Amino acid sequence: MSSSPLHPTTKHYIHFSVTPPLNDALRLRKSLSDALDQAFGATSAAVNIDVLWLAEDGKDVVLRVHPDDAPKVLAAAVSSLDNGPRLALVRESPFLPSLAVRGLGV
Repeated sequence: MSSSPLHPTTKHYIHFSVTPPLNDALRLRKSLSDALDQAFGATSAAVNIDVLWLAEDGKDVVLRVHPDDAPKVLAAAVSSLDNGPRLALVRESPFLPSLAVRGLGV
């Protein structure tokens, strides 16, 4: 009997709270791109960020990124100096269901 090896995850999930609330996923994505550019340069601004879920009230967002890009996205998001929304890390994980928090509907 042979077993297949576990494959490393190819995605990483990040849950941020957003202040002030923002209901526009494109504006949020642009804000993150600008923060990456500011922190790490133009090449990092092209990091692929998928907005998987944006709360109806605009106070929470779940993103999907490549695991190698997750540290840059986290650092840029929490240290951004622009006038866009402030993002605060709630939880991050390579396993999407681990981000589920009662009452958020994630």
